[in-house]
Amino acid sequence: MEPFVYQIFHLYGGRVRLLDEHIERLDAASRMLFNRPYRPDRKALEQRILKEAEQQRYTADYSSFVRVELFDTGEEICYGVGQSYYAGYAVRSVRPKVITLAYEMPLLEEGTVASLAAAKVAQARARALGADDALRVDHTGRVRSMGEATLYGIREGFLIAPSNPVSATDTLVRKAADRLRLRTVLHPILQTELHLYDELFVVDYRGITSISHCNNRPLMTLRVERLAEAMNAVVSVQ
Repeated sequence: MEPFVYQIFHLYGGRVRLLDEHIERLDAASRMLFNRPYRPDRKALEQRILKEAEQQRYTADYSSFVRVELFDTGEEICYGVGQSYYAGYAVRSVRPKVITLAYEMPLLEEGTVASLAAAKVAQARARALGADDALRVDHTGRVRSMGEATLYGIREGFLIAPSNPVSATDTLVRKAADRLRLRTVLHPILQTELHLYDELFVVDYRGITSISHCNNRPLMTLRVERLAEAMNAVVSVQ
């Protein structure tokens, strides 16, 4: 399989959300992996994504998702990866039970063909151990993500967020927290401190997934719905 980097774009109401942020992530990943900048015509890329959604018969009344894959040759492929039951960023109805697994994302934190495979293997291992999915713990003891969705926590009334955004939606989460006047603390979520958190959730292109149990410890869901609403509000005014 040829190596590629990718981003999954969220579409709603005939618009591609966070287009510039996704382009920036593709550019960063392409430079790191292929030593090639990514400078697409913004409007042309947007139209290709919207056209793919139209060909897939995705309705604008609900969110849909299109993946853009970028190869080392500079070739770019767009294809639909699904229609949502939700309109905009949402708190997903699924609340997975997770366990922590120690593994590293291959080479880059950015989305690549290798990271897709690593996430699937980790999920399979978690399911074999009786959980729904795995939280990735790196060699420093930081709990980083569930698959490729960034992990966040609520602790003592503060939003705990990673210091270095690794996805387009990471910046959006912080803006949403500011809108809610929820103070954000940039601090790693450590495996040794997981028991101190009231809420754990991950954020990706679909919205928010709240975790019900981590290593068999139950967690609350109190602030995520308001946070998802704030994410939608931030995007609507951009």
